[in-house]
Amino acid sequence: MSSAQASAWIAGVTGDAVVRVAGLAAAALDGLRSPRLAAALDDVLARRDGHRAEGRALAEALHAVIGDLPRDGVRPRVIGLRRALHAGRRPGAGEWTPEIAGRLPAEVSRGIAGWLADAATLAAAEDRLPRVLAAERESGLNALLKAATDPGFRIALGGTSPVLAAELEKWIADPRRTPRTGTTTTLARYLARAVTKTSPLSTFTTSGPVLWRAGGPAVETRPVDRSGAFELSYYHIRENIAAFVLGHPALSGRAPIALNASAQRLGEQVVFLRGFGMLGLLGGERYCAVPARPSVLALVELLGREPEGLPRHVLRERLTAGDTSLNEEVDAFLDHLLDAGLLVPGLPVAYPHEVLVGAAAWARQRTKGEAHALSAAPEQAEGKARALSVALERAAAALAVRPAVGDPVSYRARREAVVSGLRELAGFAVPGDPQHAMFTTLTTVNVRDTAVAAEPPAICSARAWRPVAGDLDLIRRWIAPFAPHLPARLALTELFGDRLRERGPLPVIAFYREYQRAVTAEDEIGAELRGSVVAPSALHPEDSVLDRVRRLSDVMADALAALSPYPLNAGEPGTSGPVTVPAEALRTVIAAYPPWVPEVRSISAYVQPAGGSGVVNALGTGFGSVRARLDHLTGWRGTGVADPGAGPIYAAFGSRFGISLNDHRRCLPYQLGGTPGLIGRDGAARLRIEDLVVRLDEESGLLGLATTGGREVRVVHTGAAAREFLPPFSLLLTVLSGDVPPLTILPPPHPSRAAPRDRRRDWTRLVVGALVAGRAQTRFPAGDVPLPRQGEEESRFLLRLAEWRRAEGIPRRCFFRTRPEPQSVDERLTTSPASWTQTQEKWHKPMYLDFGSWLLVRGFAAALRRPGTALVTFEEALPDPSAAQSGDHHVAELVLDVTAGSPL
Repeated sequence: MSSAQASAWIAGVTGDAVVRVAGLAAAALDGLRSPRLAAALDDVLARRDGHRAEGRALAEALHAVIGDLPRDGVRPRVIGLRRALHAGRRPGAGEWTPEIAGRLPAEVSRGIAGWLADAATLAAAEDRLPRVLAAERESGLNALLKAATDPGFRIALGGTSPVLAAELEKWIADPRRTPRTGTTTTLARYLARAVTKTSPLSTFTTSGPVLWRAGGPAVETRPVDRSGAFELSYYHIRENIAAFVLGHPALSGRAPIALNASAQRLGEQVVFLRGFGMLGLLGGERYCAVPARPSVLALVELLGREPEGLPRHVLRERLTAGDTSLNEEVDAFLDHLLDAGLLVPGLPVAYPHEVLVGAAAWARQRTKGEAHALSAAPEQAEGKARALSVALERAAAALAVRPAVGDPVSYRARREAVVSGLRELAGFAVPGDPQHAMFTTLTTVNVRDTAVAAEPPAICSARAWRPVAGDLDLIRRWIAPFAPHLPARLALTELFGDRLRERGPLPVIAFYREYQRAVTAEDEIGAELRGSVVAPSALHPEDSVLDRVRRLSDVMADALAALSPYPLNAGEPGTSGPVTVPAEALRTVIAAYPPWVPEVRSISAYVQPAGGSGVVNALGTGFGSVRARLDHLTGWRGTGVADPGAGPIYAAFGSRFGISLNDHRRCLPYQLGGTPGLIGRDGAARLRIEDLVVRLDEESGLLGLATTGGREVRVVHTGAAAREFLPPFSLLLTVLSGDVPPLTILPPPHPSRAAPRDRRRDWTRLVVGALVAGRAQTRFPAGDVPLPRQGEEESRFLLRLAEWRRAEGIPRRCFFRTRPEPQSVDERLTTSPASWTQTQEKWHKPMYLDFGSWLLVRGFAAALRRPGTALVTFEEALPDPSAAQSGDHHVAELVLDVTAGSPL
C-alpha cells in the first residue's frame, strides 16, 4: 500500500484525522523523579516488612517457651516481650534484660538480640530520610527549573497562568531565588501536564493533520514549525464589539436592520426567538410574539427579501414611500420592534472571528459619500468614525498575527499587542458604560492561543490503525443506548407523540412553545424533562415516571451485560483483569436494539497508541468537526461539504454561541441560523427555522425534525464547547436530532446505582478487539488516602504514603482524578454550566502522578485538600509516558472520525 493509498483508505474510514502532540518530551519527567528518595523509602519499607515478619516469628517461638516457664516474676515480663515482638515495637525496660535473655533458649535470645539490632538499623535508615529528601529537593528543583525554561512551555504558561509565568521568569533570571513551595508545586503540575496530556485548549499541545503511510510505527512524531493562533475567549466579546460599533454615536442610524432569523407567522401572530443563537447562560432564545398586523406583515415581507438588512433611512423611505411626515411614526414603529427583538441591527459579517475586520471595513465605508449626510456635524462624525475604523483595523491586525512558538519574549509581546489593541477601543466608549468596562478590564487571560501546525507533526501507520478504526465503528453502534439525550427524546415522544400523530407535523418554533410549557411545569414530568435535557446524567432511566424511558434501562442493561464479566458497578476490591470482550458479543446485542434506539451517525474518538492497541480517552461529535476546527486555526480553506441530495439533511449551527471554541470551518452541508448582531452571508446553504417541523419518525417512532417538504433533518452542535452552554432552543434541536454521543465509551457508574462510595472499589481494564475501552482504575473515599499531618516532617509523610500505596497495590506511576459528592438533579439544575465547569474542569480530568516524585506528590496532596473533595480515583498510566524508549518521545493522541456509511 502506497502512502497515497494509505491516506485514501484511512480517509474513507475515519475522515481527516488530527494528531495532538504534547509540548514537552517524556524525558522532562525524569528530572521530577527522586530516585534516591524512592530507593530509600523502598529500603525502609522492605526492612520494616522483614522486621515485622521476624518479630512475629520470634513471638511464635516465645509462645512455646512461655508455657515451660515457672510462674514467677519473669513469666509476665516474657509475655510482654512476646506482645512487643508481635506488634513490632521495642520491648519495655523490664521486658528485655540479661536475666530474661538467660532464661530463654539461646537460639531465641540470639534472634531477639539480632531483631533489636535490626530495629536500630531500621531507625537509622528512617532517620536518614530527611537528609535524602533535602538532597533530592535541591536536585529536583534544579531539574524543574531546567525543564521549565523550554520556550514552548514558557509561552503556554503565559497564556494559561500569567501570574505563575511571571514567577517562573523571575526564577529563570535569578536561579538562586527559589520560589515559594506552592509555586514550585504548581509549576511541577503544569510541567507534568505538558508532558502527559494533549489538551487542545492551549499551546501546551500542538495540533496538526496526520501524514499516513502504509506501515511503520503507529505514531511517529516529528519536529515541525508551530505557530500560535489567537482568539478572544471572553464570552460574547465579539458580539459585544459588533453591538458597540453599531451603536457608536459616530455611526448612529447607519446600521443595517434585519429580520430576526427565527421569525415566522403562526396564525394571528408573528413569532420569533429573542436572542436566537445567544449563549444560554445569558437567557437567550426566549419565545416571543407580536400581533400579525398588516404593518408588521409588510415589514416582515420586505426584510424577508433582504437577508442582509437595510439601513434605517432606506427602510424608512421604503415604508413611507417618501412621505417624510411619517418618518417619526415609522421610527417609533421600528424602535418598538427592535426593542421586542423581531428586528435586529447587524454588521454585514458572516462569522464572529471576522468581526474586527468586518467592523473596521463597515465603519470606514460609512465615512465615505453620503454616510453622514443626516448627521448634525458630518465632518466631526466622519472623523470619529474614521478613527474608530483605524483602531479596529489595528486590533484586527494584532489578532491575525500567527507568531512562531519560539522566543517567549516576542511571543508574549504579540499576545499583549492583542490586548492593547482591544483596550484602545475603550477610548471610543463612554466611561461607565459596560463596553468601556469590558475593554479596560481585558487581560491576556482573555486571549486564547492554540499551537497549531500546518504540516503534519506525526506520521501514522494505516496498517496499525486499520483494526482500531474497525472496532471504533463497532463501538459507535454499541453506544446508542447511552446517547445522553435519548431519555429526553423518549420522554418528549411519550408526551407529544399522540398529539403529533393526530395533528400532523408541527412548526418547530410552535413545538418549542409547547415544550417550554412542559419543561417548566411544577410537576414530576416537568422535573424529569428538566433533568433529562439539562442534566442528562443526573437521572437514571429506571427511575423515570414515563414508561418509554423506563424501557430504555432494560436495553442499557442488555448492552452492559455484553461486557461481562467486566465489573461495571460492583467494583469489588482486588478484581483481576483485564477483561477481553469478543466483538461478536457486541454485534449480537447491537442486533437486538429496538428501532427506538437509533445509532449515533458519527463520532470522533480520541485515541492513544499502546502496544498493538488503541486506548480510547474520550468520544465527541464527529462529522469532521475537530479537523474543521484545526483548519480554521491554520487558515486552510477547504471546498466545503455538499448535500448528497438524499437521506437526512445535516445542518450545523451558524451561531458560535459567544464562545470562540466553537469557531471552525464548515463541515456539514447546511447551516441553521446565525450569530446575534451579524447578518453577513458566506454562501453556505442555509436552513430557516420556518422550514423545520417536528414530526414522528416512521422508522424509529421517535420525535424528530424534518423540512416542510418531508425530508429528515438532523442539527448537530459541531463546536468544541460543552453542550451545557447551548441555549434552550438550540439544545432542543440537538435532542430531537439524536446525533450526540456520550463522552466516554463506558458510562460512569450512576450515582443512584453505583457501588458504595464509602470504601475502595476496583475496575479492571476492558479490551474490545484492538481497543482498550476502559483503563484499570481504583477508587477510594478521599479520607482514606494519607495526607500530611500537622507538624509532620515531609519525609515521614512520604513514608506513610508509600506504605499505603504498596499495601493497596496502587502503581507507582498513574493518573488520578478527584470528584466531589455527586449532585442531585435539583442541585445540578440550579448550578450554571459556567460555575460548574470552572470548579470541575481542572480536577475531574486525569492528572499525572509519580509517587517517586516528591514534587508531584505535593501537588497530589494539595488536590485532595481542596474543599468538597469526596473521591479520588487512580487510573493506570496506559500508555506510560515514562516508559518511552527514546528520550525525545512525545505523547501523542489521534482524533479519528468514524461515520456510518459513506462520507457525507
